[in-house]
Amino acid sequence: MKDTKVIDYNKNHYAVMANTIIKGKQTMSLQEARLIRLLITQIAKNDKDFKTYKVNIQELAEFLEVDSSNLYREIREICQSLMTRTIKIQKGKEWEIFQWLQLAKYDGQGTITLMLSNQIAPYLLQLNAWFTQYQLKNILVMKSFYSIRLYELLKLTVGEDRRKKIEYTFSIQYLREYLECEHKFKQIGQFKDKILDIAVRDISEYSEYNCTYECKKTSRSITDIIFYLGLKEQKQEKKEEGAGEKEQEQKELDVDDLVDQLREIISENLKTREYKTLLQVANNNIELIQEKYEMSKKQNKNIESLVGWLIKAIEGNYSEPIRKKKARQFNEIEGRKYDYYELEKQLLNGNN
Repeated sequence: MKDTKVIDYNKNHYAVMANTIIKGKQTMSLQEARLIRLLITQIAKNDKDFKTYKVNIQELAEFLEVDSSNLYREIREICQSLMTRTIKIQKGKEWEIFQWLQLAKYDGQGTITLMLSNQIAPYLLQLNAWFTQYQLKNILVMKSFYSIRLYELLKLTVGEDRRKKIEYTFSIQYLREYLECEHKFKQIGQFKDKILDIAVRDISEYSEYNCTYECKKTSRSITDIIFYLGLKEQKQEKKEEGAGEKEQEQKELDVDDLVDQLREIISENLKTREYKTLLQVANNNIELIQEKYEMSKKQNKNIESLVGWLIKAIEGNYSEPIRKKKARQFNEIEGRKYDYYELEKQLLNGNN
């Protein structure tokens, strides 16, 4: 079969998906979710179409840490179910429904061949903006499909924010719709026991975040859930052979993608190294840079050095409304030029 590859089992590979996919309504079993996300990690940045992948069931069982005899019995049902699983995307009054898989084939000797549906290609191939990515190891051994879905929602919301403590609030209604359980676990106690408690425990145990939550009441009813995320200390892990180079390549590609996003946001024609400087200062938080850029356009005086102003705005956490006196201080660029160029030299040392 043309463009058929043997699947690469590497927990350090990234699953990269358009935000639209993550926000879309989807449901599947835990094993189905793991298999789909493993397939997504096989996609290379420059792929223009989907490849087919050969998956050895014994090797898959070892990678997923499940009993191989059970997986042999269940693999047909898993594949058959995935051929019917859909993603539902709502855009105002418009909606779209498409399938995850377009091919599932078993050779009778322990190997299946799989291919993602071409319908989903625009949301997985050659993404330059508005996507979310995470390493497969963060969800690989989670115990619930709801855990994976909640992690993806939080990851999308957090983006590249590297703060040690992050807080986000979602309404109960939104969470029920996102997790496709509007008609399940109707009592809040059941919703907490069957979904939230398990998902938060999995996220804390297996992902890069420590996660807790609390319920927010309106009048006497619980209407919102507040999630608290804390980034764990990064541990040094023994890398698999070749993984270090691939991860470095992935990081470089990721930065290029972020630079492309900034080109779309910032109308001024900046140099590539200036975009990279902004990304480093903002810890790759695109939304933060966009927020400060929008703020810069509201200043009363012309800004001589946009990059210098944005760096100060990010580091100083400038916020609106801005007083006139403060605005004058922001635009005293002459006194800050030296700081900017020194910072640029430090951040971009060796990146020219």
